[in-house]
Amino acid sequence: MSAHPPEAGDAYAVQRFEDFWPYYVRMHTRQATHVLHAIATLSAALMLVAGVVAHQPLFFVLAPLVDFAISQFSHRLFENNRTLPWRNTVWHTRAELRMFRLTVTGRMMGEVVNAQSC
Repeated sequence: MSAHPPEAGDAYAVQRFEDFWPYYVRMHTRQATHVLHAIATLSAALMLVAGVVAHQPLFFVLAPLVDFAISQFSHRLFENNRTLPWRNTVWHTRAELRMFRLTVTGRMMGEVVNAQSC
């Protein structure tokens, strides 16, 4: 049985990504956070491509660290919270990619409104 976070407690106790998503969105309510997360995602993706092109394995190690550093900076600066991506890296990666898509298409703030009404 899944619970809807954060009211029910631990967001990671849910069984489905779609139950985790509203919690993730509520942790990312400001447009500046969305933009910095998009920059973080794009930076990590470019580092992965550079790693392939340059045959440089170090880029594969640095890519998630760069993403994490930029993303956490946005949380401290704009959201006054912290995420815990290591608790479920698959869900965080999936949420990050969804937020990237919604941010670049101009639809992320609509997700914020929807998540806050849950």
